[in-house]
Amino acid sequence: MIRKLVLALASVALVLTAAPAHASANTASTVRLRTQQIVRFDQLAGQQAWRGSAMNRVAAAAWYFYDNGTFAFNTTNVRTDLYPLRGRYQVSGDKVTFSANNWVRIGGSSAFTEMIGSIDFGSRPPVMRLNWASGAGYGAVVNDRRFGSTASSHYQVILTVAQF
Repeated sequence: MIRKLVLALASVALVLTAAPAHASANTASTVRLRTQQIVRFDQLAGQQAWRGSAMNRVAAAAWYFYDNGTFAFNTTNVRTDLYPLRGRYQVSGDKVTFSANNWVRIGGSSAFTEMIGSIDFGSRPPVMRLNWASGAGYGAVVNDRRFGSTASSHYQVILTVAQF
């Protein structure tokens, strides 16, 4: 899987970065990408006040593609019980598609995040398109009365990526 990704990267003159020799077989070869420039950032759901923080998270984002067909996404100022977000990717020609999701439950609450996207390595620089959604639900029963609330966000983003 990583060989196809490396070939896609090679088509845009990016170099595969090898992990240290003591790394496990699953991380023997890692392609590491970071946000180069945010081209478009659309908020489809969530409070407008969250937009700036979400944009900062995308600007600071990093994706790690491993040779076993898995990847990890991480950024700053996110919940450590949900991130790094891990998922799978596929390579077809010079296009990579990926998806990941995670959720946690703590007491009467739960939270989730999901990312689905693609990278076009035929573009110069490579262009990533992604949908990134997160949410949480909270509930309780006090004196036989039910309480609950939810919050969610959804962003569609187009950005260029660079290897690091």
